[in-house]
Amino acid sequence: MIPMLVLAVLLAAPAGATPAVEAFAAGRWNEAAALGRKGTSAADRIAEARALSVIATYQVTDKARARVLLEEAVAATDQAVAAEPRNMRALLERAIVTGYLGKLKGSAGNAKASRRDVETVLAREPDNALAHAILGGWHGETVATVGPFLARTTVGARKEESIRHFDRAIALDGGSVLYPVFYAFTLLALDPGNAPKAETLLARAERNRPADAYERLVQARGRQVLEALRDRDPARAAMLARRLSPLGQIS
Repeated sequence: MIPMLVLAVLLAAPAGATPAVEAFAAGRWNEAAALGRKGTSAADRIAEARALSVIATYQVTDKARARVLLEEAVAATDQAVAAEPRNMRALLERAIVTGYLGKLKGSAGNAKASRRDVETVLAREPDNALAHAILGGWHGETVATVGPFLARTTVGARKEESIRHFDRAIALDGGSVLYPVFYAFTLLALDPGNAPKAETLLARAERNRPADAYERLVQARGRQVLEALRDRDPARAAMLARRLSPLGQIS
């Protein structure tokens, strides 16, 4: 019960980026995690958490190992939030990794904690595109995982809210690679009959320019699903979307 959203090689790292941030942008996940752990800033903790999350949700196939990595990522974001309580990116990264951990554990508590962080950000920054995308994924995947009735009664997740938040994220940031891919994957998880809209979204993601190695990874996975949709095989596209989503490699 999570946002599918894990959010984010830069040709040039952002001005003032730490070595951990630069390593993450270049796709050197293990190095980014190690450098972030040694760093002293909230940016270092966030880079550590993001790198650990990529390893756990895309590379590791052992569930126990993925859980350890995600628990370490949550701890890193806790440190970032403690250091800079009003750092919105720190709160959103904590929401993401807490959500992934909740999916792995089947924990409604983690799902609710993830949502609280996102809603805290939206209360302060109602036009934060990343926050809307995360919440869109949170609602949509929860409904797809447990069904509309349980999703609504246990944690308050609704399909229509997923669509509303994803649409808002794309309206706010039409150049994103991530938002249309995860929106499309969520739609296919809800119903393979959403294939036409998913194809439109994935075609958009394919046209957009990835900002870093993580966005290249997500774009490449979206391309595989897009090919299945263009072959008019929505069932295979939905299966691929599940397998290529974060944690989809863990049986």
